[in-house]
Amino acid sequence: MTSLSPRPGIQDDLKLPKMGEPELWAQGSASLEAGDTLDSPVNGTASGRPPGRSTLAVQGLLSLCALRFSSAWGERSSAFAVYLFLVIIFPQTLVPASAFGFCTTASGILFSSWAGGLVDRYKRLAVVRYATGVQKLATSSMYGLLLVLFKVESARRRGSAGLVLAMGAIVVFGCAEKVSSVCLAVSVEREWPSVISDGSSDKLTVMNTWLRRTDLICDLLSPLFVSALAAGVSYPFAAAFLTGMTVFCFGLEIFLSGLVLGRFPQLKAREVADGTPDAELTSDTPAQNDGVPGSALQRCSSALDTMHGAIRIFAKDLNEFSKLPVFYTSLSIASIYLTVLSFDGTMLTYLKNTLNYSDPFLAGQRAACTFAGLLGTVLFPLVLRRIGLVRTGSWSIWFELTCLLPVVVSIHLATTLSTPYAGKESQAVVSPSNHALPPWLAAALFGGMALSRIGLWMFDLAQLQILQESLEAHPRRNRLTSIQFTLQNIFDMAKYALTMGLAKPSQFRWAGLVSVIAVLVGGLLYVFGYARRVRGHIAPHWKWLAKLKII
Repeated sequence: MTSLSPRPGIQDDLKLPKMGEPELWAQGSASLEAGDTLDSPVNGTASGRPPGRSTLAVQGLLSLCALRFSSAWGERSSAFAVYLFLVIIFPQTLVPASAFGFCTTASGILFSSWAGGLVDRYKRLAVVRYATGVQKLATSSMYGLLLVLFKVESARRRGSAGLVLAMGAIVVFGCAEKVSSVCLAVSVEREWPSVISDGSSDKLTVMNTWLRRTDLICDLLSPLFVSALAAGVSYPFAAAFLTGMTVFCFGLEIFLSGLVLGRFPQLKAREVADGTPDAELTSDTPAQNDGVPGSALQRCSSALDTMHGAIRIFAKDLNEFSKLPVFYTSLSIASIYLTVLSFDGTMLTYLKNTLNYSDPFLAGQRAACTFAGLLGTVLFPLVLRRIGLVRTGSWSIWFELTCLLPVVVSIHLATTLSTPYAGKESQAVVSPSNHALPPWLAAALFGGMALSRIGLWMFDLAQLQILQESLEAHPRRNRLTSIQFTLQNIFDMAKYALTMGLAKPSQFRWAGLVSVIAVLVGGLLYVFGYARRVRGHIAPHWKWLAKLKII
């Protein structure tokens, strides 16, 4: 692998270590982030990176956002549609949907690091196109199998071989889609903006912000689109239409990926010119037997050796990543995934079945949270220019925690107030016109949820930019970045375990309390694990408070 040069403007502060010296990367990152100067605006910027006021090519940025929109639209649509279809096909049990979610999350834990390694080792365009192909093939196959289950009644017969095979294939395709989506996210959302910015913090902020807005728009509109197809026509039609849409998006994304590469020549440079694996990355991987294994025992031994080698590489990467200050930011944002205080299936079920809120009302509240998240992406660059990147992360996560406190208090009170209305603990409110919450308490619940999205997405953007800038010159930055996806999936799986253990409506308040504690832990990890090491203290900078006219 050819050596990577440090980004302009920091050569005097950072001596790049060699690939075999992970401990020097920890020292280099600490020196790069040391002191308050890099967090304060330098020549008008929010970090120690050069100002880079030259504007991005508008057409290139639009092409990049269009590529991400198409990919995210397919991901969000399938994430909503597959669970919806499984619930409709199996109305008496949530086991198929739960098994699907558990297995796909587990695949993200096991293979995220491997997916990030592909982005490091091979040509950018090839990685994106192959990952897109796997993603679309897996997604369209899931829709096709679900369509068969809708149409063929015998295939839905409980205990039949056809049902077992269909569900097994859906889970396998779901795992493939999960891993390929991680690969695309690491490449298009993490690496490409970092390379395109060419050392400019301003450019990186602009690209990260617009890509996050694109994700939020897909979060808002794609579930409504799927619901409209299903309610307006039928569930089988929705599955068939989504299959065709997936095939169309495949061709579109192949075209757009090449277009983005043409708009940004920086992406054409590749550390491994011919797409061959880096020698160091593969040095720990066991050599494969050139001959065909002669027995099942040999094949099993070969598979175990390969798995052992992959575990060793992941452990090595994790050990190296944990020595960097930026690791604590990844651990911080991953802990936030241990939450039920979002409009996902768990909380929607609680609000609908226990507090008797209607579908249109909940859809409106979910939209309000999405718009609040979009507002967070608008505020992020403004606050960043005022107080710097590290402080923006600190303020945003504590703002999120503050907004969630009335939410968890409201849920505790709601559990008490809803008891007189329900004949049994698991029943919904008897009268459709009577909600368990009085208006002021409902305002605290839903208002706190919406406001917390502002802090959440501002912290997400701050953490992402910190991670990109800290690992920009690292030779295996994408493998280390993918570890964050692994951590997020671990905490996401812990959320599933939490809700399975606290399954009764009266126990949801304790799941909400755990969620707030998780955000608190994330804030402490960020402040004491990263911000304090970077800034040397954790006290607010009073002159920035004065600039914001707070004091």
